[in-house]
Amino acid sequence: MIKITDITLCTFNYKAAPEQKLSQLYSLLLQTGISYIEIDIPLFELIKETVDKAKTVLRIHYPTQISTFPGFAGYVCRLGSFETPPNLISEIQVNDIRELNQITKYSENKNVRIIGLDDLLIHDYVNTFEKIKEIFSGRLEFCPQNRYYCATALAAEWVLNEGENIAVSFSGAGGFAALEELVMILRIAKRHKPNMDLSVFREIKELYQELTGCHIAGNKAVIGDHIFDVESGIHVDGILKKSSNYEPFEPKVVGMSRNIVIGKHSGKSAVELKLKEYGVIPKNEKISLLLTRIREESIRLGRGLNDSEFISIAMKFS
Repeated sequence: MIKITDITLCTFNYKAAPEQKLSQLYSLLLQTGISYIEIDIPLFELIKETVDKAKTVLRIHYPTQISTFPGFAGYVCRLGSFETPPNLISEIQVNDIRELNQITKYSENKNVRIIGLDDLLIHDYVNTFEKIKEIFSGRLEFCPQNRYYCATALAAEWVLNEGENIAVSFSGAGGFAALEELVMILRIAKRHKPNMDLSVFREIKELYQELTGCHIAGNKAVIGDHIFDVESGIHVDGILKKSSNYEPFEPKVVGMSRNIVIGKHSGKSAVELKLKEYGVIPKNEKISLLLTRIREESIRLGRGLNDSEFISIAMKFS
């Protein structure tokens, strides 16, 4: 069984954030299909009324703190110890594949999270995964880091190669694999929770940006504002006929809609579809003139036209 732990709330400075907003983010993250959400002790003290201990992993500094904060689904401690309770995960940093031979000294640990291994994708990662599994007999969790921009790919390969436990963060916060990308990969490749409503990612994105001040790029996979913008004429025509040839999932899956962007590459199909959206009906003989004017204006601006610019031009040909 695939078990995803989200570590987003351990990746940014939340001390100036309103308690209500942090509680809201905690609750929203639990709606993404994850198994557990990881928080630290100070955050638990802030939002303890919201916390569902059965779905929460607590980050601690020492194993002895477990008795002070009982009842959580699990605990994470850097390195931990050999004599660990069954619900304590020992976190081991392995920066790259050259350090992999050092993990054998932790083989007695029953529950382990390996964090790092940024460069593993350029090596024989499938055999490496198997070797790691042979070393540890208990619960084994992988938390790839993103120094080489392939953490999500590593996370996906881990799960697709029978790795059961994986730790990720929303939008790759803190330099880890991206939660939303992994969830979508598993939905498509393994039919993992295929009916789950993932429109919650839109709400999480807005709240995350508000709390962190970090802007998520418009072309960010799964959650970017512009990932369903389409300009090229033949592309638009193809999407209208069979969108699955171009898009691995429908926009509505993540609470978005397709946006036809009109620009210098747009053809008749795209322009007619956009006109239909706004109820503008140009004369047939003027469509080619409208296309020419659109291309001229798009080239002049050096970008596609926004809706108001497009309608302003189109009205002159109606």
